Amino acid sequence: MTENRTPFRGALFDMDGLLLDSERACLVAFGETVAGFGLPPMPEVALACIGLRRDGVKATIAVALGARVDSDTFYTAWGQRISKSYAHGIPVKAGVVELLEALKTQGTPCAVATSTQSDLAEGHLQRAGLRGYFKAVIGGDQVTLGKPAPEIYLKAAETLGVSAAACAAFEDSDPGTLAAIASRATVVQVPDVNAPSAALLAKGHVIADNVLDGAMTIGLIRARL
Repeated sequence: MTENRTPFRGALFDMDGLLLDSERACLVAFGETVAGFGLPPMPEVALACIGLRRDGVKATIAVALGARVDSDTFYTAWGQRISKSYAHGIPVKAGVVELLEALKTQGTPCAVATSTQSDLAEGHLQRAGLRGYFKAVIGGDQVTLGKPAPEIYLKAAETLGVSAAACAAFEDSDPGTLAAIASRATVVQVPDVNAPSAALLAKGHVIADNVLDGAMTIGLIRARL
């Protein structure tokens, strides 16, 4: 292990769409579920769910469906399709392993702050071979308020024994990025299926093509391995 000479005392990561290339499978599963219930395509609803905790996703679906289909029945069917897709494995996003290896080498502790339920997140990270890089995994069920509230990032930083303001935080979605910014972490957004809104771009945080480039931009790591 080499000494960490960066200005950061920890690194915090979202999971879906950031560490794992999982959002596309969710969108495909959503489209299949919509078709299965005989509904017209509504991809904008699936996109609006990205980054939200389960309660936020359910509320978004309920508004979109109205009285046409019971929202809980739809949510369950969608979840079953997602699980079936994930059974074949979830690809790891570009640059993730290289960055995590660099952070491990320089002694920077890491935690995950994901809207996904903790048990599911633990399983996904384990199967992807990433769980060992993280001191803690904080899921949406471990906080009172989900993203875009900052609570999950504050709690994740606490597990590392540092303040969120002393951490770098990596996100893909707008709700997650807002949560990370509100926690006072130094934020890198790596957009996935949703482009950042104009209002979010005005926040002035770093936008990067992948986590590794973003980490180098903010000085979290000094060079590629």
